[in-house]
Amino acid sequence: MQLRVPRRRDPSTAIGGALRTSVTGGAVGKAIELVTLVALAVVVPRVLGPSDYGRFAVALTVVTLGSLALTLGGHTMMARYVPAVPEPDRVAVARELGRRLARSRSPLVLAAVLAVSVAAIAAPDTVEPPLAAMVAVALVLNVVTTLLLQVGLGLGRTGLWSARFPFQNAVLVIAVVALYPSLGLDGAVAGLVIASTATLVVAAQAVWPMLSIRPGGPAAVPDGALRFGTLQAGGAALTQLTHRGGVLAVALLGGSTVETGHAALAVGVALGATYAILQLFTVALPHLSEEDHGRDDAEALLRRLASVLLAVVVPGTLLVAATSSTVIPAVFGDDFSGAASAFGPALGVVVLAPVSSLLVQASAIRLQPAVAFVSGIVSAAAFLIVAVLAVPAWDAVGGTVATLTGVVGGTAVAAVRMPGAASGRLLVVSFAAAAAVTAVGAAA
Repeated sequence: MQLRVPRRRDPSTAIGGALRTSVTGGAVGKAIELVTLVALAVVVPRVLGPSDYGRFAVALTVVTLGSLALTLGGHTMMARYVPAVPEPDRVAVARELGRRLARSRSPLVLAAVLAVSVAAIAAPDTVEPPLAAMVAVALVLNVVTTLLLQVGLGLGRTGLWSARFPFQNAVLVIAVVALYPSLGLDGAVAGLVIASTATLVVAAQAVWPMLSIRPGGPAAVPDGALRFGTLQAGGAALTQLTHRGGVLAVALLGGSTVETGHAALAVGVALGATYAILQLFTVALPHLSEEDHGRDDAEALLRRLASVLLAVVVPGTLLVAATSSTVIPAVFGDDFSGAASAFGPALGVVVLAPVSSLLVQASAIRLQPAVAFVSGIVSAAAFLIVAVLAVPAWDAVGGTVATLTGVVGGTAVAAVRMPGAASGRLLVVSFAAAAAVTAVGAAA
């Protein structure tokens, strides 16, 4: 099955009503998610304290990074290929792609569960078996939920995709606050299982009826879709390692669980903003594929969106960076005052989010998944090298510096391999602003 050949449109009509609705819905969803992220970043650290928050953050990072690594690439493949086939065939194609994703991910999920189990058996004092079991369960539940929502995204349920993390974060915060006082860290980690279960139930109720619709055409997989999904998954997993690996690097190479908590706070706040930006690009992709925009029109829209977001992000991150030494202890408590120094590099990642997100979606529009894969390799390699060198010396700051270095490297490679996707001016302003925010944070 071939993708339809895009027909040219007047750029002035590039933003259709459905696209505008989805982007607006994504923005509203992320605004709500921001509230839950603030609660997750403010309430949970205050309740747990730096040491237990550092241990909880490791569990949360393993579940989040693990589930994302096992499902990434699927949402881009669904959003790019399902809307591009004739409408009567979409349910059949979405169902078949979803089935293939589930089949290919199942051995990886099993391997991840076995790895957590082996770690608990080999080092029960470090990886406590009850906590490891809850982490494994939460990981499996999150993978199933994400696969279901990816199918829904391909079928145009962008609102459901946008609502997932606001709901899951809210349930998690409530569960942690309710259970920690009586059950301690076990109760906090149990909150991961409760939030994951609740989200799976909602996703299944919303998506399953869509898949029960009688398909109007054969379940043929579009040419190149599986290769596209594999390369996108590999690149996205490596990018996630760069984004979230700073917390694990500090846990393994740093001096204390307190430093891990500091890194988790800086990374958590930065990634909340970063993924809010990425979400707006993600919900745009199904409509750009479905409505047959030409590549030039689609990329022009993405550049315009990136420019608008950059204009909003730069002043905000500069303000936070300049006031971090005062704001961080005031908001999160004096125990987290040491985290302020880690915020500068983390905020630099936020500044690069618009252009990075633009390049991710441009690689999908151009059907060049190898760009995302190579970018991910460079990003992860740069992160690992800097983390090994910087974390033992600088602890939490070293972790966020490593993350920023990886993002810079991956973004630069993607820009070089896709000339014209991001304008030279947008690239220069983005990199310069990221450097300025980092420097301001260091001087604060």
